[in-house]
Amino acid sequence: MKRIDKIYNCLVEKSKTLTLQNLKEKKGFSAGEISADLGILRNNVSMELNNLLRQDKIIKLKGRPVLYIDKAVVENLIGYKLDKGFNVLEDINQLIKEEKSEKKDLSPFHSLIGAHSGLRNQIEQAKAAIFYPPNGLHTLIIGQTGVGKTLFANTMYKYAKFTKRLEEDAPFIVFNCADYYNNPQLLISHIFGHVKGAFTGADSDKEGIVEKANNGILFLDEIHRLPPEGQEMIFYFMDTGTYNKLGESERKRKANVLIIAATTEEPTSSLLKTFLRRIPIIINIPNFEERPIKDRLDMVKFLFANEAHRVNKSIKIQADAVKALIGSVSYGNIGQLKSNIQLVCAKGFLNSMGDKEFINIDFKSLPSEIKNGFFNLSSKREEIEEVSQLIQSHLMILPSGHRNSIKDDDYEPPFNLYKIIEDKVALLKEEGVDEEYIKKFITTDINIHIKSFYDKF
Repeated sequence: MKRIDKIYNCLVEKSKTLTLQNLKEKKGFSAGEISADLGILRNNVSMELNNLLRQDKIIKLKGRPVLYIDKAVVENLIGYKLDKGFNVLEDINQLIKEEKSEKKDLSPFHSLIGAHSGLRNQIEQAKAAIFYPPNGLHTLIIGQTGVGKTLFANTMYKYAKFTKRLEEDAPFIVFNCADYYNNPQLLISHIFGHVKGAFTGADSDKEGIVEKANNGILFLDEIHRLPPEGQEMIFYFMDTGTYNKLGESERKRKANVLIIAATTEEPTSSLLKTFLRRIPIIINIPNFEERPIKDRLDMVKFLFANEAHRVNKSIKIQADAVKALIGSVSYGNIGQLKSNIQLVCAKGFLNSMGDKEFINIDFKSLPSEIKNGFFNLSSKREEIEEVSQLIQSHLMILPSGHRNSIKDDDYEPPFNLYKIIEDKVALLKEEGVDEEYIKKFITTDINIHIKSFYDKF
C-alpha cells in the first residue's frame, strides 16, 4: 500500500470517531498524531496530507496545530455534500448553522418512525453508505418479512437525491429475486440482460435491470434466492463495474450502480462468502416487537391516521384495544399490524355506518386473535406500564390530522375496502336482507379480502 493511502486510511478511521459536536468544537487530528500512529516521519505525513487536501479528500482546520478530518465523514455528519474545493472548517460551522437547519426537517429519513430512536443507528449506517466516496457503499438490509426493508431502501434512494449524491432523475430499480428463483437462467437474464440466441426463446437482445439502473440504485429483494452463479456475476460487477449480457463472451459493458440488497435469511448461511465480502454495510432492521414502545405506538397512530383519512371519519380507539393491537404482532411485523388495523377499522366502519363522524373501536369488538395480544403485552410489565403512561382512556385519530402516507409501501391494498362495504351493504338492503345477517356476511367478506391480500406476503 502506498504511503499516501496508509495516511488517508488512518485519518478516515480516526475521523469516524467524531460527532457533530466535535466538529463544532473544531476537533480533528494533527500530522503528529498520525505520524505517531503509523511510524512515518512527521514531515512526510504533512506532505501527504497536503496532497490529499489538493485531491479534495480531506478538510484542514486552521489553528495551532493544524488539524485534519476526512471530508466524507464531515459530509455525513452535517447531512449534505460540500462543494468541491471546500476545505476550511470555519466555513463549515457557518453552513451547519444555516443550511443544516433549513434541511433538517426535509430529510427523507426524518419521516421514518423511529428516526431518532429505534432506527437511529440504522439511519446513520445508511447515510454513511450513501456518502462514502466516490459512489457509496453496497449495502445489505436484513430483517424479517414486514419490518420495512423496501421502504428503508427507498428512503436511502430519496436521501441520496436529497443530498445531491444522485441526480434528481436517477433511477431506482426494484427487483425481487424470488420471482424467477426456479429458473436461474431467466433470473440472470432479467438482471444482466441477454443477447439474441442466448437461450431457447431469446429471439432478440434485451437490456437487464443493471443497465436500467445505471447512475442510480438497484434494489435486489430476497437476494438469498439468487443462485451461486448469479451471486458471482453480481460480485464481479461490484468489483469491476463491468458485466456481460447472458450469451456474451467478449464484450465488457459498464454501469455505475449502487446495489442495495435485502434478505429475510441469515446471510452467512444463504449467501456466498465471496459475495458477502463485497458488501461492507449490513443494516439490521429490528422486528416490531424489538422496537421501543413509543415507536410501536407511533406506528399504530400512523396506520389509524391513514384509515381515518381514507374513510374521512374520526376513529376513537379504546386504550385496551390499542394494547391488544400492539401485542398482537407476532410474525408479520408492520405488515401484520396494518392488516389487523385495517380489519378492526373495517368492522368498526360497518358497525358505525349510521354515524357520519366517528368510528368506535373498543376491546370487546376485537376478534379473539387480536384480543389475545392484550394478554401477550400484559405479560411484559414494563411495556404495558409504558403504554398506559402514553395513553389514558383512548386514542382519538382525526382525518384532518397529520398524515404521511407511504407511497412506496408494499402493504397497501389496491382496493378501497370501505367502498366495497358500502356498496355491498346497499345491495343487500335493497334485496331486503336483515341488518344482523348483513353484518355477519360483510364481516366474513372483510376477512376474505384482507386475508387474500396479505397472504402473498
